[in-house]
Amino acid sequence: MSLLTRTDVTAVKIYNQYILAGIGSNVEIFNRDSEKYMQKICTLRGQKIYGIVPSRCFSKLLVFGGKQFTVLTLNDASELEDNCDLLLRETEPLVCDDWIHSGIWLSNDKVALLSAHNIVQIWNSVTQTLEDQYINKENSILYSGLLLKLQDDILVFSGTVFSEVILHLCYAKKSIHYLKGHKGVIFSISCEPEKNIIVTTSDDRSVRVWTINSSNFNYKSKAYWENAKINCLYELYGHTARVMRSCIADDYIISIGEDSRICFWNYQGMLLRKLESHQNACLWSLDTDNKYLVTGGGDCGVILHPLTLVTEYSHKEIITDVLSPKKVDFTARKNIVIMTERNEIIYYNLNAKSSTVYELNHTSTYKLLSVSSCKQIIAVVDMNGKLDIFIENCKKDEISRVIDTTLTLGKILSLQWAGNRHLVLCSDNGNITILASKQNEFEVLQTFLLPPSKERWLTASGISVENKILAVSDRCGHIYIYGFGIKEPLKTFKKVHGKYGATSITIKHNEIITTGRDGSVKYFTYSNESTKYMMAKNLEFQWVEKFLDKEENFVCGFQERTFIVFDLKNNLKLIEVNCGGGHRSWDAVRYFDKVNGYYGEFIKLMYIKNSSLNVELFQLRKITSANIINGTHSKEINCLKTFKNISEIFFISGGEDTTLRISSSNSNVTFKEKANFKQLSSIRTLKTFSLDKNKVLLVSAGGRAQICAKIIIFQTDTNKIMCEEIIDYQIKGTDKERNRNWKNRSIDFDPETRIMDLEISKIDEFNFLINAACSDAVLRIFELKLDEKSMNMVQEIKYHKTCILKTNLFRISNRNVLVTTTTRGFVAFWEINTKIVEIPIFETKTNKSGINCIDIKVIDDNRFLLATGGDDNAIHLVLLQFNEFNSIEVIYSWSSDKFHCSQITGLKIIDNLMISTSIDERITLLKWSANIDIKCEFISQSYSDVPDIQGLDIIDTLSDSIVVCVFGKGVEVIKLSKPMQV
Repeated sequence: MSLLTRTDVTAVKIYNQYILAGIGSNVEIFNRDSEKYMQKICTLRGQKIYGIVPSRCFSKLLVFGGKQFTVLTLNDASELEDNCDLLLRETEPLVCDDWIHSGIWLSNDKVALLSAHNIVQIWNSVTQTLEDQYINKENSILYSGLLLKLQDDILVFSGTVFSEVILHLCYAKKSIHYLKGHKGVIFSISCEPEKNIIVTTSDDRSVRVWTINSSNFNYKSKAYWENAKINCLYELYGHTARVMRSCIADDYIISIGEDSRICFWNYQGMLLRKLESHQNACLWSLDTDNKYLVTGGGDCGVILHPLTLVTEYSHKEIITDVLSPKKVDFTARKNIVIMTERNEIIYYNLNAKSSTVYELNHTSTYKLLSVSSCKQIIAVVDMNGKLDIFIENCKKDEISRVIDTTLTLGKILSLQWAGNRHLVLCSDNGNITILASKQNEFEVLQTFLLPPSKERWLTASGISVENKILAVSDRCGHIYIYGFGIKEPLKTFKKVHGKYGATSITIKHNEIITTGRDGSVKYFTYSNESTKYMMAKNLEFQWVEKFLDKEENFVCGFQERTFIVFDLKNNLKLIEVNCGGGHRSWDAVRYFDKVNGYYGEFIKLMYIKNSSLNVELFQLRKITSANIINGTHSKEINCLKTFKNISEIFFISGGEDTTLRISSSNSNVTFKEKANFKQLSSIRTLKTFSLDKNKVLLVSAGGRAQICAKIIIFQTDTNKIMCEEIIDYQIKGTDKERNRNWKNRSIDFDPETRIMDLEISKIDEFNFLINAACSDAVLRIFELKLDEKSMNMVQEIKYHKTCILKTNLFRISNRNVLVTTTTRGFVAFWEINTKIVEIPIFETKTNKSGINCIDIKVIDDNRFLLATGGDDNAIHLVLLQFNEFNSIEVIYSWSSDKFHCSQITGLKIIDNLMISTSIDERITLLKWSANIDIKCEFISQSYSDVPDIQGLDIIDTLSDSIVVCVFGKGVEVIKLSKPMQV
């Protein structure tokens, strides 16, 4: 029984107030307005769903995919009793003799289906019988198709492999039109007869819009189409890869593609808007109800987009009556404070379009403007120390000067507010002074000394009076932590955000969060006068400036010339504005305001461009997409481990999209991402080692000879995770380290190896051995030191002749034994001590070719069972025994290739049961016993909806069942029933 399925979303449908998603062979239904999950129903048997077609007059749904179709009934939610299902399946899936491309309702009990060989079949859904079929003379293989019901016939649109669309009448058995022009196979066909247009998409990256000219006939009649003239009106290019689907809305033509883009076109062929969605994965499906657009992608996610984002994206205003603006900031009342080049401050009222000028008696032209976190207090200081403080009136649109003084701190080079009360200044000699506001005065709270550097001033600062610490960043990229009363820094973090300083520092509770121009948000923890770097969150844009909310979810910055607001929690890009880039004065605020009786969320952006002040307002409800189903990996998952606590299951996964993700599920529906880490290349393997009850050491590795180690803490009270990054290690060194001695650098012809698998063994509390199997046939041993956050290679073993695919570590008779397997089917056993002997203690050949999975079951003090599966489609069981003089002998071996029809990628032994899985998407439960010989018998087999399965992991073992997780192009949690009296 499938408990949770997350794989490619190949069909979506908006029907009344519901969103239906075809995920694998299941249909999941959600409420469109509340985004709430309603129900999941198993619809087909082992086939992906590619179409959901509602009937017009009845609450029936035709669902098809592969060679199967069935009919669902959608009940009225208001009439349902408790514990009654919203969706019911009327019939078991019916199997056709060909792939189904399209389907329509002809009546309440009849459906028409178009097959991949251009055959139309008429089925009775009640009697489940094939009543008739029509074979067209154009017997071409179809990549797509569309059926349109007419009054006296069925119109068939056939998208062929020959780059043309054939229109023919089903009953008349004749072709009436050939639409030519595409230079690739036809991927989708959409038609809106009322608007007289046909839209086709192809793998030639184009969208073609065809116009239908046929007068004096009803479009539902056969004569309309027989006498029509169909011409290509527009050939549209907005995608950089294959265009998968399109749909026609009242005002737009919408297309989606393999490049993860959504393109909105008007009927004049103009590209109105282009969105990138679903984490750069292929978009497979879409549907619209003219108010919303729903898309399903290869990242296993479903996203709801409001169509108002096309026309009501922002409200822009250009202010030209302010001369020579130099620095701008928003105030608490959403007005603007402007510092000009004419020694004055202007308070601009956005609603009244009026301005008030305040003279500044500053002698230096180098002036700094900073606004407090509450946006109510404005500070202006010049290089000579002349300081003015203005406060905005809470009830009126005005500001008043409360402080006008001159500081004697030397030349002032930087000015920042740290919160609402503390002003941080840095002078030319590196002196940091914190001024604390007290009514209408300032007093010196603390002074510190910035270490010498080339550019000795601050770019950002944060303060915590409770913890009595100050965190600052200088222009060289370092972050310094100071304790109150101590002038020198307590801790220094070098080049945290590259060679530039941090752009913002936030201290919240015991956490320090920084942003910078290296495309990352970095997290530190502070406790017991000790600050520790924890982790980094990498974003899609380089210049990360600051957070717009107190929860640190909305972060803004720049990607070249484009201003971006990004939602960290939902992993969504909210706003994109081409403003020219961040090297200009700008500001952005997020706030709530009342609109039509309801409070809405707004973001306001202001920037100087062409000497004018530009203000843009965004109402998030109209432009923000919502995750109906949260996405995960955009490509195959290569490795996965699960961790179960009382309330949640955590999934730690790594894949071909170079990301390591930690996700959680507390029911059969939710699958939320908790953390996301980037590596240089694909992640091939990850292993965990338990350090405490809710604390594990996580080591991941893969391409570019990279090994990353982290400590993960699962906080059961808050359902959050904490992550501490230990080391990011490359065998040949990083690019920077290799390029450092460029004068003596030689050309390296050896490519970087891939880490195929690894094992963790413990030396003591803080030291571990990492045994890494590499693609260059070398077994490398590393020592990981947690307290020093270091890793070094201690041994290289060059015994194998081909790539090492898998490893396994087990303990028997007080020995730690490492197992390695290769692409030639050999299995080698090594005894793990402080150093491994260069030759294995035993080697045997089990498989004919590469071994993809391995598991060990220790039977007694000397005997153990070895299970392997590989490219020869066979499961091999070998009973081995340790003898005297540290030797191993084979007692008995057994193998079978009857259980799977393709490569076996996962094997797990639980007591006297064994579970296997394969590329063929089957999960097999077997029962084994071993005494002198080995017996293995088949128990059951189930199908998974996850394609290209790469492995499995055991989540839980119950008295009557086993809960497993298979992974590949997605994730599925399946509950397998144990046999009786096991």
